[in-house]
Amino acid sequence: MDFPLHFIFQLLILPICALESEPAHGIKYKKNETAILGENVTIFCNLTTPANVVQITWQKIQNSLPQNIGTYSSKYGEKILPPYIDRLQCKVMEPNSSFLTIQEVTLEDEACYKCLFNMFPHGSHGGQICLNIITVSELTELQFNPDSEGFLRLTYSAVGKPAPRISIFPSQVLINPPEECLAQNPNGTVTVTKMYTISLETVKFLGLQHLIVNMDHPLKNEDKIVPLSVKQECSSSPTVIIIVLTSLCFVLTIIIIILCVQRKKSILLQCPAMRGSVCADQCHCPLRSETVSQLSSLKQSQGPLSEPLSLST
Repeated sequence: MDFPLHFIFQLLILPICALESEPAHGIKYKKNETAILGENVTIFCNLTTPANVVQITWQKIQNSLPQNIGTYSSKYGEKILPPYIDRLQCKVMEPNSSFLTIQEVTLEDEACYKCLFNMFPHGSHGGQICLNIITVSELTELQFNPDSEGFLRLTYSAVGKPAPRISIFPSQVLINPPEECLAQNPNGTVTVTKMYTISLETVKFLGLQHLIVNMDHPLKNEDKIVPLSVKQECSSSPTVIIIVLTSLCFVLTIIIIILCVQRKKSILLQCPAMRGSVCADQCHCPLRSETVSQLSSLKQSQGPLSEPLSLST
């Protein structure tokens, strides 16, 4: 008696198991689809087994409840229901293939969608496609603040879904691990803010002219170059001033030495060219006593000299 009951129970369970393992009557679709915020996206369902399809219905699952958003039938054609009248297109490329296009995707469009093939006489069968919306903003610099203690504080931010990752290269310039703040926005996006404290001494030691702040997101990878040469001008100005003053002192010293040498040479060149009292008074060139007596006698006998007299020693 036990065997027939057990056999009957297996016969009752077998159709249920076979229905659960059946590949949705040969319906082909992608379980997950990704769309970019503001762009168009198309999802599809294909019925791979021959069947008499009376109508194709698309539903949006909201709060676990299905809501009809569009239908297509060979008799009535395409019908889009509010509030998607201007944003949806429900097309049938083949008798058993349906495409749903959502125009200018918004974050509210992120949901799961069902495609249902109403087949006679098998009833309604279909698949479920979950739509994921992604977006990301530009990487924005919020703070660039070098202080007098040799530190540079950088703050960068970005908004995205999923949350973008922000990093800095090279990381050796960091004094402490960066501070990160994640803020969940009502529309599902996340605002990421990252704060860095950088050692300018390490920057100079490594000879860096710029840093790179990177934002990584499934939608895009963005690099921001942070120049340091211009913005570190305040911290490097004392060194520049010292170098300039040292160079000026060196040049002035050379000029003074050259002027002194030239003045000394001019004095030495002027002294042998002078004669008479001028030479005796200024250059201290003494004349011999014999020469002085000869000049005195000639002056008394002949009067003033009209021609230069060559003196012999």
